[in-house]
Amino acid sequence: MDGLQRIPLDPRVNAPVYHIASTPSTNSLAVELITDPATPTPHMTTVVAAEQTAGRGRLTRTWTSAPGKGLTASTILSLPTSLALASSGWLIHACALAVRDAVDAHLAPLGRATHTKWPNDVCVDGKRKICGILGEVAPASSPFVNTFVIGYGVNIFMTDDERPTPQATALSLEGDQEAAASPRGTALALLADILVGLDRRITGLINADGDPIASGLAHEATTRCATIGSRIGVADPTDPTGAPQLEGTATALSPIGTLVVLLDDGTTTDVSAGDVTPIANGKHRA
Repeated sequence: MDGLQRIPLDPRVNAPVYHIASTPSTNSLAVELITDPATPTPHMTTVVAAEQTAGRGRLTRTWTSAPGKGLTASTILSLPTSLALASSGWLIHACALAVRDAVDAHLAPLGRATHTKWPNDVCVDGKRKICGILGEVAPASSPFVNTFVIGYGVNIFMTDDERPTPQATALSLEGDQEAAASPRGTALALLADILVGLDRRITGLINADGDPIASGLAHEATTRCATIGSRIGVADPTDPTGAPQLEGTATALSPIGTLVVLLDDGTTTDVSAGDVTPIANGKHRA
């Protein structure tokens, strides 16, 4: 494929890592590679782009990345057919935790706290978004596997004026001088750490026959999630007002990774999609 180059990354990473200067979407490119017999795409194969021009975020939103300022990548997961993709929410959690650990290694020495935010974000100090994640089922490379592509974008370098939203942040904005001085080098080092962490968690899930409790993934995802224990509002993402359709306290993750919310009338409901925001002092906070 034109412009695609396999690159060495880190001795800890065994699967192929392909680099491309620019692509509309790393997830779409990963799916295309799966069907290309000339390109090996075993489990954990990763595509990383210096620039993404028409990426797809959650709920059909767009997701772009400026050249050389972030980490934009997609990883192909080839999973046993016994691992039901109906529980693919746990794959998102596994990726979010891997990103959290990699980012935390940079920001914890600076006094920052890094957590996941349900359903697919990584945030700093509970409110500033530094990473978004998108997973999707892909065509299987054989009848013996289920294939899932998971894309993630981490903000490495950004100025205040470049924030796409007031809640967005980057390693450089949080005080990481290495990220500010060498965004590309930081991105590739971060990618290696993410892939090691993701591979470990997916292997654990496979070895536990897809059971997130037995693998320890459910416990880790719950303890690292800033949403759990918070009073939240859940809004319909298609509603331009952003007004929450329901309010309550996020209490747990369900067996399939959805969010369990305790409502004010004492009942609980499982939330599988929506925009989740904290509510402070009884008021919705965007």
